[in-house]
Amino acid sequence: MVVVRFVRDQPDAYIYSSFGTRIFIAGFLLTLLYIGQGILVYTSTDKVLSLSSLLGRDSGGDMMGQLIGGLILVTAVFVPLASSTMAISRWVLKRTYKKLEKMEVDSKRSQFLLLLARFFFMGCIVAAYAPIPMIAESVMAGGFPSSSVNYYQTEFMRLFFTLFGIALFLTIISPILQLYRRTESRTLILAGLLASAVGGIMIYMGNGDWNLSIFKLDSQEFKSSFGTVMIICGICIFFCFWIVSRNAKSILKYQRLHFMMKLGD
Repeated sequence: MVVVRFVRDQPDAYIYSSFGTRIFIAGFLLTLLYIGQGILVYTSTDKVLSLSSLLGRDSGGDMMGQLIGGLILVTAVFVPLASSTMAISRWVLKRTYKKLEKMEVDSKRSQFLLLLARFFFMGCIVAAYAPIPMIAESVMAGGFPSSSVNYYQTEFMRLFFTLFGIALFLTIISPILQLYRRTESRTLILAGLLASAVGGIMIYMGNGDWNLSIFKLDSQEFKSSFGTVMIICGICIFFCFWIVSRNAKSILKYQRLHFMMKLGD
């Protein structure tokens, strides 16, 4: 009688099957986030800007009103992209890697990529709000924050989306690298290319068509471009994580097949 041990050849099969499920959940959440923010900008930018009236300012009026309206849009759209992506990577991906570590599966490189991504995401948030203390100081002193206004007109979008593109790439490539070290599947190379495309598009658009003053984010050209790119990137992210999830679950599938073949012998 031949005794066949189900997990002798690939003892981490069950671990990676759970890994695949969690990765799929992370990809699904990120897809909803990016598509949702794209639709929000395309359909509701004017409504978001109108919230400045609650502070007694008209976003279509003087420069200070436009600045407040722009900051509200930044807070409602751009900052949540960075903070929510960072939160998903922390509460889903990082926890997944911790579970791998408990089962003695090395994930230090992937965790390091998430750590790097976190610093870049935090840089995005700092880039969004760093001039606010200077704005408040100028207003209290009865002056006008010309340097801060100039920053939001010429530098903010380029800086934010450059940092964001790098952070997003590091986040997406992290689980791909983790699984590629295990399976060396060629389909993971496709996922890596999609991750590079998503990060590259963000950086390219931030330094190109989106490099606008925050006072002009209500233009139809920006709303259409941003909405379209976010939806495309959301779909690419979904396929990236779906490929990773499918490859992770295939480890257990092939082990079961191997088990049945051994049992037949």
